[in-house]
Amino acid sequence: MTFESALADIRRCAGVSLTAIADRDGIPVTSWGERPEDVEELIAEYSTFLREVTSANRELQLGELDQIMVAAEHKVVLITSITGGYFLMAVVRRDGNPGKARFACRTAAFRLRGEFL
Repeated sequence: MTFESALADIRRCAGVSLTAIADRDGIPVTSWGERPEDVEELIAEYSTFLREVTSANRELQLGELDQIMVAAEHKVVLITSITGGYFLMAVVRRDGNPGKARFACRTAAFRLRGEFL
């Protein structure tokens, strides 16, 4: 599975406005967004958040982070771990289908894992 085909599967879900694959330092590998100017900023902000959550999980001995869903008033941000160093991000409008997008992200991350090992 190529990066682009993995993101295309997610983009087909109703309401998806952004998809990206990035490393934990916030550097995008590939991305797509209805508003391209927002992609890098979202990745940078959420990679910082992701590092803090990962640290908290380690402190509390909760195990490796698999997926985070942040539901805000207008959009839902889905962050799915591909490997320890890379994650997949999708942003979905609340009137879209965040559940289907969440499943598509989990499936894509599983399929992409071999590309990052």
